[in-house]
Amino acid sequence: MAKTSQEIEKEFMAGLQEQSGKSIKEWMTHLKTTGLSKRNELLNWLKENEGFRHQDASLLAGIYVNDGKPVYAYSSDLLENQFNKKEHLRPLYDTLTEAILKRLPDTRVEAKKIYVSLNAKREYAAIGIKSKEIRLAMDLDGEPNGSDFVKQTGIGCMPRISHMTKLTEASQITDNLLDKMEMAFRNMS
Repeated sequence: MAKTSQEIEKEFMAGLQEQSGKSIKEWMTHLKTTGLSKRNELLNWLKENEGFRHQDASLLAGIYVNDGKPVYAYSSDLLENQFNKKEHLRPLYDTLTEAILKRLPDTRVEAKKIYVSLNAKREYAAIGIKSKEIRLAMDLDGEPNGSDFVKQTGIGCMPRISHMTKLTEASQITDNLLDKMEMAFRNMS
């Protein structure tokens, strides 16, 4: 089973001093001297100037722009932050994730900073919690858009997560929707 982002980040932080010769605190001070503030700028700088591999540069840049705190340390906080001023959508989210896990028990539900990842071997679907709706996006591998599914936008997940539907009530969590989720799950193979 693949490691979660939280596990990867934790291992990275634990080995950073030994691997690079600098602690997290020292890296935060060093990165500040670059004058860069955007994650991708810092990621590229770390790769080009410090010889970091892409994943490690991405982790360190993410920690830096998160005020020196781990990005994935508290996945429950990441999820709760997504419901800030959208608490009314929590019951719908809970019903949706429960239905997905019942149909696809090998799915891992992992809160990211701006969306919720649904993955097994890799991410195959994502949930975006917006102010008036939940956007459920999935990798339908070129499946044609229908009246219920449109091109995925505004979630922030991987580009291969191609289609989405907007949910506002539990009655929209139908067998047909779960069949589409199963199709996306099978697309991982």
